[in-house]
Amino acid sequence: MYAIETTKLCKQYDRKRALDNVDIHVKKGDVYGFIGRNGAGKTTTINILLSLIHKSEGNVKINDKEVVFNDQHYKRTIGFVPDVPVFPNYMNAKEYITYTCDMFDIPREAIPQKVQEVLQFVDLHDHKKRIGAYSRGMKQRLAIAQALVHDPEIIIMDEPTSALDPIGRKDVMNIILKLKGTKTIFYSTHILEDVEKVCDHIGLIDNGTLLLEDSIENIQKNYYQNQMLITTKEDSTTVFEFLEQQSIQNTIEKHKNGIICETNGAQTAQDVLKVLVDNGFTIQEFKRVNATLEDVFIKVTNEKTT
Repeated sequence: MYAIETTKLCKQYDRKRALDNVDIHVKKGDVYGFIGRNGAGKTTTINILLSLIHKSEGNVKINDKEVVFNDQHYKRTIGFVPDVPVFPNYMNAKEYITYTCDMFDIPREAIPQKVQEVLQFVDLHDHKKRIGAYSRGMKQRLAIAQALVHDPEIIIMDEPTSALDPIGRKDVMNIILKLKGTKTIFYSTHILEDVEKVCDHIGLIDNGTLLLEDSIENIQKNYYQNQMLITTKEDSTTVFEFLEQQSIQNTIEKHKNGIICETNGAQTAQDVLKVLVDNGFTIQEFKRVNATLEDVFIKVTNEKTT
């Protein structure tokens, strides 16, 4: 059983198809990274999951039950963290979480302990400071705290680290790691470095189409091909243009100050190295490098658009 599942999910805006037959499968207890560039369809998908907008076609299931638009019951199993949380500036964190507890009908006698628990969990100890004086990172941690108040099974986050500085990003990632295994976390992002750190599975969406869905482990096995970096004394553009003339362009690409060669294919990186040496190029470095999720993202999106 999946915590979140969509089948042939579509969203049409006049002539624009924002989502096209999107099939998502989020296992219970997983951290699922929903990745894609801005405008790919991430927020549209989240808005449909939360019944904030209508789908055009397809089905959505939460905990194996089909979602009916504006059904309030299923929403109680979800905590939501928006990309730009908005709070009353005149409140402090303790007052706001108390207010949130009231909204979820938490018993009065249980509220003080609940407030303390969630604020401690997100490391917000200064209860007297007004929210209006909070940094962006502090507001994001407060948004996570309010999403945890009713102890939901699923946390949905929309670009939770997109506008944070490195320290704020690290704080949010640490919270996600603490939640990992205890909650199902569905979070959209275009920051691929964060995804590699915390996610079990990813879904890669581009132009409203889900191009790839798999575990990080399988993606590393199938896409993270070992590569070799060749750095020469000569300009990399000159080296690349020379290699293109040797009809081996399918195994190489220009990368910063050097040339990246895939180790598989008709010609190996050693073959490319020999061609360069035989033609008088001065080799400065020859080392193995591993692909990243960013490389996979570029490779998959390019394959689907060419």
